Amino acid sequence: MKGSFNIMNFFKKTITALLSYNVILKYMLLFLQIGFLFRVILIINFIDNPGQSVLYSLLYGLRMDIIVFSSFAIIISILYSLNLLFITRTLLTSFFFIYLLIEIATINYMGKFFSRPNYLFIEHLSSYTEMVSMLWKLYKIHLIVLVPILIFFTYNLSKLIKNSLKEYNLKYKILALPLVMLFLMIGARSSFDSSTPNQGYYTFSSSNIKNEIANNSIFSILYATYLLKKEKFYEYGEISSEKAIANINKINDFSTFDQNSLLRFQKSTYSEKKNIILIILESFGNDHVGYLGGTNTTPNLDSLTNESLYFTNLYATGARTSWGLSSILTSLYPIPSREYIKAAKSQKEFYTIAKTLKKHGYENTFIFPGDADFDNMRGFFLSNGYDKVLGKENFNRTKHLKYTWGYCDEALYEKAIDQIEKYKDKDKPFFLTMLTISSHEPFDYPKGRVKPYKNAKLEGFANSIKYADHSLGKFIVELKKKGLMENTVVAIIADHCNDANGEFDVPINRYKIPALILSEDFKKKRGVKYNKIASQIDFAPTILDVAGVSDYIPTVGSSILQNQRNSAILLAKRKNFAYLLQDSFIVYTGDSNIQTYNYKFKKIKNINKDVINGLSYIYGSKYLYDNKILYN
Repeated sequence: MKGSFNIMNFFKKTITALLSYNVILKYMLLFLQIGFLFRVILIINFIDNPGQSVLYSLLYGLRMDIIVFSSFAIIISILYSLNLLFITRTLLTSFFFIYLLIEIATINYMGKFFSRPNYLFIEHLSSYTEMVSMLWKLYKIHLIVLVPILIFFTYNLSKLIKNSLKEYNLKYKILALPLVMLFLMIGARSSFDSSTPNQGYYTFSSSNIKNEIANNSIFSILYATYLLKKEKFYEYGEISSEKAIANINKINDFSTFDQNSLLRFQKSTYSEKKNIILIILESFGNDHVGYLGGTNTTPNLDSLTNESLYFTNLYATGARTSWGLSSILTSLYPIPSREYIKAAKSQKEFYTIAKTLKKHGYENTFIFPGDADFDNMRGFFLSNGYDKVLGKENFNRTKHLKYTWGYCDEALYEKAIDQIEKYKDKDKPFFLTMLTISSHEPFDYPKGRVKPYKNAKLEGFANSIKYADHSLGKFIVELKKKGLMENTVVAIIADHCNDANGEFDVPINRYKIPALILSEDFKKKRGVKYNKIASQIDFAPTILDVAGVSDYIPTVGSSILQNQRNSAILLAKRKNFAYLLQDSFIVYTGDSNIQTYNYKFKKIKNINKDVINGLSYIYGSKYLYDNKILYN
């Protein structure tokens, strides 16, 4: 009986300790109310015709506020569990003051930059003295009025906090802490998917201002700081940005309108404007693609060469999906250390092929059968030209089995067919982009669909490629059967190669990937082969050309129907890159160590002109990224 009493007493004290944490919940609710108030102020100031977007801004905004305040509350809870009440009180009070100050500043910042404080805000803060001086000159009256008011409210809140924080038995507080932490971590994570909080968590519209209102200013500042720290640029040699851009123009024979940009008019080879379906294949390396000399695991893809412009020497820029998506859609070589879909300065007002197509009335949609927030895909696409992003939440759970990364390729293509049929009812062209998933490790895909490739294990890469090829073949047949290929270009390219280890000590052709563009124009010629070296960055301009879209484009890549550069850039491990030429390649390692090799990996003499050309592409891309020259 006595033992039973002790257990009951133990649980009673633990529950009492757990309930003592409600003081933290109380202040979280206070911060949520402040966030709601300032978000309403932003809506009133910056959205003319609110409509349904107001509700989305508030709901997505609530999500972002919960992420930020839960993360902060984790630190507060740990301090509170240790009875460090003075430190807890000081942090809560300081957070309140800083949060109010940032929210007030956001109103003015949004009016100037149409964004919450971001990387520009951080760059301004680096010039601390000048920043304070400028603020004092511009907002002297505001500061004189607001700062005392903020101090008054903060002082009174500090007294309330002091009275509400209670010291309690340390043992029972610590025992209750794991449950509190679990609750807060769910709030801070805000998802059970593979993605972590990023721009996609508050991006619901193609309108940047609506998305920015849904964002949280503290998250915006911290996330921009995190991204900028990832963007380390190594020194590879001596060349100015201006010289780099001029050299790129010269290499490609671009007739640009500004010596500091690459903006030029690309006139299409074809006159009829066509719909575009862009399929990005997961991990299709050349070793498992038949028409590139690999295993006989891609009979459907191989057969499409008879009705397409197909590339036999096109290279991926890197060994990850995020590098491939960045290069294919922006037509800009990646700078070492960061992919554009995750970089700080390219999160809005950055060029993608979707932006050009939107100018021509295209409706742009991206479909991914997995977590569309992974690698910030949703955030980047919606902010840079796409109208809609469909993720796994848009798929039919009762019809298809969900695998490790998402739904299989057949489910993806079924969703694409549904989307294309919806387009038929609209009197406007469409651009549909999709990224497959079934050939991604751990290679779990529907079994029994295809006869296994005998020389590889059933759940291995080769057979996942065979299934992915089978699904692609079914999709093309279905398009033709339903008459959905009429006046439509289907472009197919891999995101990256398979098993390239991020170094250049493997055969360089490991970076080679399949790429082809289906069109009636090429079917009449029974296929057109392109043998020269090309890059993922050349794919978007070539698509525009084949689809009959003429416009001003600011791309490093160019249509191979008009410009045959015969070179490519490869990136490895965020630091090293290689410049591929017809008979050799140059490796730059980030410490000004530059070596030239032949394709047997034997060192040969550096040719200065080629070395400078390779440097031009990297330094020129960095300049365009840093300054967003004509990418708005």
